[in-house]
Amino acid sequence: MSKLYIFGIGGTGSRVLRSLTMMMAAGVNLGRDIKEIVPIIIDPDRTNGDKMRTITLMRAYNKLRNQIDFSDQEDYAFFKTQIAAENNLALQNFTLNIKDTDEKRFGDFIEKESLSKENRALVEMLFSQKNLDSKMDVGFKGNPNIGCVVLNQIADSDDLKNIANSFDQGDRIFIISSIFGGTGASGFPLLLKTLRDADNATLSNKEALNNALIGGISVLPYFKLEYDENSEIESSTFMSKTKAALAYYQKNITDEINAFYFVADTPQQAYENNEGSTAQKNNAHMVEFLAASAIVDFCHRSKDDLEGMTHYYQMGTHRFSSALTMKSFYDETKARLYQPLTSFTLAANAVCYPPEAEKEIQGELNANKSLNLGSDFFTGEFYRHFKEFAEDYRGWLDEMKQNNPQLNLFNTATQNKPFELVSDIEAKKPTFLKRAFGKTDYSTFNELINKNAKGIDNSLSAPTKFIRLYSRGTKEMVKEKINF
Repeated sequence: MSKLYIFGIGGTGSRVLRSLTMMMAAGVNLGRDIKEIVPIIIDPDRTNGDKMRTITLMRAYNKLRNQIDFSDQEDYAFFKTQIAAENNLALQNFTLNIKDTDEKRFGDFIEKESLSKENRALVEMLFSQKNLDSKMDVGFKGNPNIGCVVLNQIADSDDLKNIANSFDQGDRIFIISSIFGGTGASGFPLLLKTLRDADNATLSNKEALNNALIGGISVLPYFKLEYDENSEIESSTFMSKTKAALAYYQKNITDEINAFYFVADTPQQAYENNEGSTAQKNNAHMVEFLAASAIVDFCHRSKDDLEGMTHYYQMGTHRFSSALTMKSFYDETKARLYQPLTSFTLAANAVCYPPEAEKEIQGELNANKSLNLGSDFFTGEFYRHFKEFAEDYRGWLDEMKQNNPQLNLFNTATQNKPFELVSDIEAKKPTFLKRAFGKTDYSTFNELINKNAKGIDNSLSAPTKFIRLYSRGTKEMVKEKINF
C-alpha cells in the first residue's frame, strides 16, 4: 500500500486539503496504488480560520473511518482512503512546527541588533522597516522575502526528519501552494529543494525520498481583497509577485519536479482583508476544487508517464461561464468525480432530510431483517457524526455555489425529489405504473437501498454495514436514475 504525502502550504494549502477531504469522503478513487494520504500543513499562522476548519474536518473524517471495516475493501466505498492520524508522525494539528514566530517581529527573529554594522546595513537594504517590524504569528502577510528566511528552518527540523523516515519506496509527494502570497511562494521552492537534496545521515531512506515522484500545484491569483490602508496585504501586487515567482521557478526548480500543475481565475470575488488568524476563513472556491482534482490526476498517472522531463498541466474547464456545472469539466475529470460525488450527495441529502422523511428511511432500514443495524443505531454516535459530516459537506457545496464564479454542482434542497440533485442533468421520471401506485422518489430510494442490503455480511459492524449499504445503493441510483 503506497502513501501520498501532501504538503499544504499556507491558507491556500489548507483550503485545497478541505476540498480533497470532501472528495475522499465521497469515495473518489486516488488510483490503484494510493491507499493512504499523509497531510502535512506548513503555516506559521497557528489559528488561521481556514486551517483550523480543515484540521477539524480531517479529524471528523478519521473518527468516522476508524469505525468502518475496510479489511476486504471494495473498489468503491465512502471514506475508503485512509488519512494518516496526526500523532503517527508526532505532528500537532497535522502541522509542521515552525519555531520562533509567536509574538516575534521579523527583525528580532534574525537578531538584527546583534549583527555587525555592515550586516545590519545589508539587512536594511534587503528588508524595509515595515518588513523588520512585521509580526509573524499570522504568517508572512504576502512577503515571500520574509517567508524564505523563516521557513529555511524546516530543512533541519525534527518534524521533517520524522516524515522523511516514514517514507517508503513507491510513496509519492504532492505540494500545494499559492504563488501570489508570502508563505506559499517562499515555502514551495524551499521544500522541493529540501526533499530532492535530502542528505542527512539520520535518514535511513534518503534515496527513496530523493527519487520519489513529486507533483505540485501553484495556485495563481483567483481572488482579490478589499482595500484596507491598515493591512500589509494588497491584492494589487498579486500579479507582479506571480510574474516574479514564475521567473524564479523557471530557472531554479523545473528540473526538480515530475508534474507541475497550474490553476487560476480572473479575480472577481473581493474577500475581506484579514491578514490572518481566526478571521481568515473564506468560502470554498472552484479553483480549490480544481486544485484538489489535480491531486487526483497526479495519483492516476503512472510512473512511466511522470519520469523524465517535467510535465506541465493546467487545470480548468472547457467552457467559461459565471455559473459552472459538472458538464463544464473535461471528460477525464467528470469520469473520476461525477459518480462518487453524486452518490455521496444523495446520501448526505437523505440523512439531512426533514425529520419525518428521515424517520421513514430509518424505519425501512430497521425493518430490514437481512441488515440488522440494531435498534439504537440511528440514535448512536456514529450516525450522529455521519450526519454532522454530511451537513459540512453540503455546506461546502453551497459555499462554492455562492462564490464567483459559481460552481453549481448539486442541489442540496431536493426535498422529496432526491434524484433531482445534479445541476444541468434531468433525472429519469418514475414509470407510469409506479406513479399509478403512488410510488414516490423516496419510495424508489428506499427500494434500491434495501435491495443492496441482501449482499452485505451481517457479521460486520453496524457502521460498516451502513456505509456499504449507502455506497452501493446510491451508486446504483446514480446509474439508474441520474447518469450522464
